[in-house]
Amino acid sequence: MKKSLAVSSIVLLLNGCGGGGSGGNDAPIGPPTGPVTPVTPVLASINAADAFSKFINTNQNGVDLPSNDGFLGTANLIIRTEESYPFVTDGVAQETKTSQVIQFQRRGADGRLQRQNIWKIHFDAQMKPIGIAVGKEYGTYTDCLAVKSSTALPTSTNGSGALLSGLQSSTYVEGFKSGKYAHYCSPSTQTSGSVEWSVVEGAPNPYFCLTMPEGMTAAKTRICTPVDKSGTLNQSAWVRVYNSDGTSQVDYKNTSLNKPVETFSTIINAKDYWYGVVWRPQDGYVYKTYPDSRYSSELACREQTNINWKENWSANNIGWACIHTISN
Repeated sequence: MKKSLAVSSIVLLLNGCGGGGSGGNDAPIGPPTGPVTPVTPVLASINAADAFSKFINTNQNGVDLPSNDGFLGTANLIIRTEESYPFVTDGVAQETKTSQVIQFQRRGADGRLQRQNIWKIHFDAQMKPIGIAVGKEYGTYTDCLAVKSSTALPTSTNGSGALLSGLQSSTYVEGFKSGKYAHYCSPSTQTSGSVEWSVVEGAPNPYFCLTMPEGMTAAKTRICTPVDKSGTLNQSAWVRVYNSDGTSQVDYKNTSLNKPVETFSTIINAKDYWYGVVWRPQDGYVYKTYPDSRYSSELACREQTNINWKENWSANNIGWACIHTISN
């Protein structure tokens, strides 16, 4: 609600305001060689199996991943080991050898916790996932995914695929039944769920990513860490939160060590485009608008590098936000 009010403030304020040289060397003499076809860069291959193993088994607490939505929020990515208990599906108990927790905390500009997503992945003795508890808001688990199939990750790839799939349910309980403490997941026969993996381009190294479900909704969170071709992890992180329709909601990332590489469309629809503003999210005050610099999408606007707005304003309490313009 706060973000909606802040964006409304931007719109109201905007409505109130109305609105290479040539080289010095001679060309070589000889027959023309014809046009040169540019070489399409190929995404580097990595050891995805090793990257996943190191990612999920390395306890970490990375703080202050800045957001890119202009609201000056930050996030914290936590990975930790928890005590293991049996994972029970349809009355059948599977012994859990290891339980790894991925916790993603999103904070506002004031540092207060706004939202939290948490996943507890249960592994058997062969480190195959057998179930996932899913939670949000205050870190309590409310949903679950009972794994029906999982796929071994390749040792050399630049692709993507499903790490595991199964049935989701909002019926999840941690506690005692029949005198035994366990994690109970009673899956629905109607709702399927999955965890995907992918290799995404970055510089200097590509990213290994896991896309996690947010309970019974279609919204997802993709968590990426850069790795070299052998699967060695980098300490940087890039997390993208997706809306239910698959569009990007917000990115949180520390790109000081490794930058994401994304290509955006340069085709601008004159009746449907995005442009940027420099504003103060606390009260919606707009310092400057850039309506003549137009972008094909909100993400392209957020990630623009042509306008260095930080040259003129402090970045401590103001941000770069993007406005959607649609006309008939």
